[in-house]
Amino acid sequence: MAKLSSAVFSFFRQVENRVGVQLDYSLLQQFLGDNFDFSKLEVLSTGIDLRTNLADSSVKMHIRIKDYPEKLETAFLLSDGAAGSNYLSGFVNLIGFDFYFNGKSEIEIYAEVGEDDFFKPETINQVWRHFPDSVLKPLQASSLFFTGLSKANNNPVLYYYLKNRQDLINYFRLNDTAQRVHSFYEHQDILPYMWVGTAQQELEKTALRELLCK
Repeated sequence: MAKLSSAVFSFFRQVENRVGVQLDYSLLQQFLGDNFDFSKLEVLSTGIDLRTNLADSSVKMHIRIKDYPEKLETAFLLSDGAAGSNYLSGFVNLIGFDFYFNGKSEIEIYAEVGEDDFFKPETINQVWRHFPDSVLKPLQASSLFFTGLSKANNNPVLYYYLKNRQDLINYFRLNDTAQRVHSFYEHQDILPYMWVGTAQQELEKTALRELLCK
């Protein structure tokens, strides 16, 4: 895993070689510290979010850790309280970093709930009671639920892993563009599963203006 992290930073340096790109790793360095235990690292992924305005583009990194409470505590502190006292904090194993090309950086902490835990009394009491019914309905067709906790994000994005992509139209009201995308994939020979990401505020509207489907 240490070799993988070296490859990731090599990739970041290639991005930085472009004129006008400046990445600030200070949040990541504070999170990792001097003696990060890579045996606790389950997944390390990265990618680029390119925007029309170069300054708004970013390099993204996601780190999944297991049985590493001290690093979760560090992540909560770095989030300036966005997650540490949040009702979802007990469901966190995934940490995200955004390194913007203009030198800004942000940390986002992802809470996840698996299907086996959806309807446990503790999950209902600790998590679902904080959400409106519009957020809960798609759980009936999902095997996994994610949401991000970030100081910079006042409108959290909710992610559902649908077990059957045909359920998209049963639980989400689509605009014309999303409907065309869904119709296209309905005729493709692909797996039935589907990730759906939408801002919570959009779920509470009569139509989803921004629906990202993979």
